[in-house]
Amino acid sequence: MKIELIDRTELYKGFFKLLRLVLRYQRFDGRMSSEASLEILERGDAAAVLLYDPKADALGLIRQFRPGPFLRGESGWCTEIVAGSCGAQSDHEAVAMRETLEETGWTPYDLRLIRSFYLSPSGSSERIHLYCGLFDSTCPREAGGGLEHENEDILPVVVPYATALTWFEGQVFNSAIAVLAIQWLIANRDALRRGDA
Repeated sequence: MKIELIDRTELYKGFFKLLRLVLRYQRFDGRMSSEASLEILERGDAAAVLLYDPKADALGLIRQFRPGPFLRGESGWCTEIVAGSCGAQSDHEAVAMRETLEETGWTPYDLRLIRSFYLSPSGSSERIHLYCGLFDSTCPREAGGGLEHENEDILPVVVPYATALTWFEGQVFNSAIAVLAIQWLIANRDALRRGDA
């Protein structure tokens, strides 16, 4: 299937980039489409980590302010899993470990890739590399809480699995990354606790 890129214009560059692409693509019937003008949020890759303690059967989560829900009239305080932009770094596992330490103060003793995926491929290039990080929630942690120069104010919390499941069913989690991660944990929890996964 052919794609013909006619023009690429950078409309905005800040923490995110907004691009306008003008292109044509081969249709399923073999003909080329007419020119399409598409705006794409250029975000790059990000790493996300679901922290799970299989011995304590508990999750390491974070709470922080997010403007998206706030602008929709909801509470801006979200319960999430660790996540951060990879920037120019191509070692996604290293980013996952760094972000986990920065945001929570914990260091996973085992990090496993769950899968990589796009959140919204029609409007964004952002690709998420989702990991499960096994950790010991009883170990003292370093400071965590995010980086002051990035204006982060993050509260790490340990939550029993049963509580997290109640929150999941009650739609406390409103981030797609957290929803996918917890769905994965529901399917894989028993194997993680047995040490099979």
